[in-house]
Amino acid sequence: MKPSKDLPPPPPAREQKRKLSLKAAIAVATKSKGHQTFKPLMDPMDEFPAAQSGAQQDMEARLLELQADIINREEILSQNEKNFRARELELNEREALLEARTKIVESTATQPTGTSDGAEAALAALKKTLDAQEMTLRDTRDTLRKRETYIEECENALVEQSMMLTEREARLEQREEDSTPHNTSSTPPSE
Repeated sequence: MKPSKDLPPPPPAREQKRKLSLKAAIAVATKSKGHQTFKPLMDPMDEFPAAQSGAQQDMEARLLELQADIINREEILSQNEKNFRARELELNEREALLEARTKIVESTATQPTGTSDGAEAALAALKKTLDAQEMTLRDTRDTLRKRETYIEECENALVEQSMMLTEREARLEQREEDSTPHNTSSTPPSE
């Protein structure tokens, strides 16, 4: 007999759904006789990565130490660069002052009597440039202090956050350890 085209195909064969029962779960957990063991829906071993070997953990710890060392060295290097730039700026200012003083000394040496209009103009220009340099130097130092305090605050906040994250991670690991059942094989007492 040929199947008719009007009939829908037969339903697929389905597995019987497991009945969830607290009594059955307790019986399986306590390994009572007469109860079947259920196959879990998911294998929990595949859910989490395997534990790392000791050598791998040592290598990762060493890598973290090296990274921290590199970061510290980069900070020291940037701090030294800032110090060198500040020294260079100060040396440039001193050089400008020295040049101005030599010009004044030269102008006074050529004219032994009284101050001339050229010397007064040179002194006024020198005073003006010195005042401007002093203002820029003060502004630069103020901004540098503000930047250093900001960086210090950020570093403190970062260290605090990393400590909080480390503590949180430790608590989570402790919870995971506490929640995982310990492998203790308990055999029922024989009567």
